[in-house]
Amino acid sequence: HLKSDWQWIVVEGASANTHCTAWCKPQPPGLSTDGTSEFLNSIIKHPRVKVFRRQLWDGKIAMCNRAIQDIKEPVVLLQVDVDEMWTAEQIDKIVRLFEERQDIYRMYFWCRYFLGPDIIATSQNGYGNRLGEWLRAFRFEPGMKFESHEPPVLANNSKGNSLGRDETCGCGLVFNHYSWATEKQAAAKEKFYGYTNARLHWRRLQENRNWPVADLRVFLPWVGEGASADK
Repeated sequence: HLKSDWQWIVVEGASANTHCTAWCKPQPPGLSTDGTSEFLNSIIKHPRVKVFRRQLWDGKIAMCNRAIQDIKEPVVLLQVDVDEMWTAEQIDKIVRLFEERQDIYRMYFWCRYFLGPDIIATSQNGYGNRLGEWLRAFRFEPGMKFESHEPPVLANNSKGNSLGRDETCGCGLVFNHYSWATEKQAAAKEKFYGYTNARLHWRRLQENRNWPVADLRVFLPWVGEGASADK
């Protein structure tokens, strides 16, 4: 449905706990087990789709750099994690903004950070939307490489200006981030991040009947001070 010229570059596989994600727990090698691999197989011959697979990548930086290393022309680059959802209209708007504002090289965004099927984090500059998150769109030139994934830092992209979260929000560019939307995700993050009893805490939050939640630490102790949530 995109009006802009587009290409999907999908990097699939487990990420080793190295570099900027060294604080995470080691993961076993492997590909997706939730139907993603089968979906990618169904579109892999599409002329606008590239899929790169490895059982275990040397961290998320390596995954990002594999995606961009074959890009041979200046483009608008949107770095999207698997649980982040954008509409076609939003992506077209991002492209238009880069075309209209030649001084802009990066864009930050607000997200609806899901903590369950119908629960989102509501704290500004707190858990789910901390200060400095979410840098997702770049004016890319061939040869650029990611120096970091958390946060995303694209080398040689430091010139020009950034479009801040409030500005992109004013353009309707708030994306849905289904980070903790399902119990399976909570179980996976318990293993990946090492959060003790994350699955149990997540269930308690889903069963809550008193909204809004002013102090999210009552349910999710790892979120930090100032975090809140609501239906």
